[in-house]
Formats: sequence, C-alpha cells, structure tokens
Amino acid sequence: MGNNGLPMSAMRVESWEQRRQRMLDETSRFIEWGLRHPELVTWIPAKPVTEGGFPPRVAEWFWGAVLSERTDGLGRRWRGRLLRVSDMLARLR
Repeated sequence: MGNNGLPMSAMRVESWEQRRQRMLDETSRFIEWGLRHPELVTWIPAKPVTEGGFPPRVAEWFWGAVLSERTDGLGRRWRGRLLRVSDMLARLR
C-alpha cells in the first residue's frame, strides 16, 4: 500500500514538478497547522545543523535539490536521487 491507502500500482505517476510542489505544499500545510495548534504539536528536541547527525552539506544538498528549478544534468541527477529515496520510503510504510 502507498502512503495514501492505495496499492502502489494504482498510485498516479507524478512529474518532478508535481512531486516538488506536493512536498512544498504538504510542508506548508503542516507548518501552518502547527502554528494554529501549538498545543497539539509534539516538540522534537532540535540541534544546530552543525551538531546534528548529518553533515551540513546533506541539508544543503537536500534543500538545494528540492527547491532548485535546474533542468540540466545535475538537476536531473538530484531529482532522480530524491525520487528513489522517496519511492523506497513509500514502500516501507
């Protein structure tokens, strides 16, 4: 089953632009909900990026790939990597 309750074979195929926009929209809705309902938010202890479990370059790469509008070979490779990780995580749910 996919994360929307449908079998993986029934899920729609998204373009990079559609998936990118969906990720940004979901993040935006979650942040807005959390700001409206702070009493319902589970607070997760945070660390500065330089003290977290990943090097700062990982965060830079991730957000660079998600927010980038690059259409050259590097942009395609970044998107491909993100899509593979996203698909793998969806299969684990």
